Amino acid sequence: MDYAQFKVESEKVWDVLDAKVLPPTLQDDIARLKELAASLEDPRQRWRAEGTILSIEGVIREGEAAKEEPWSDAMNEAVQVHSAASDDSGTKAERIARITAAMAEIGRIADSAPSDEQYAIVEMNGSLAMLRSSLEPDAE
Repeated sequence: MDYAQFKVESEKVWDVLDAKVLPPTLQDDIARLKELAASLEDPRQRWRAEGTILSIEGVIREGEAAKEEPWSDAMNEAVQVHSAASDDSGTKAERIARITAAMAEIGRIADSAPSDEQYAIVEMNGSLAMLRSSLEPDAE
């Protein structure tokens, strides 16, 4: 299995996080992501995949902690920014620039988010930081 396959599967999970009602299969999908991540041979790719899973779980934890709707518009916006930043298209320099801009945007979103979601939103930057680190010239 390669990281591109993991990426496709993780994007499916990120996409359902936009929904106000989460599908009952979400925990099974996350378990499958963990299995896929564990099967990655490249340690850097495995690290990136594990970071993505941690971000997803953080978003879900914060949504479950909310007594009302699973997440705010700010959380939905942050999930969309994270997803766009994780796109594999472009050169390494373009991807690094896109990730860096997204991290700043996620920080801005977190600042204006409801207090019970701020941590989960900021936590999304962790997987983006790992992705950016793996793309930087000295990472190879």
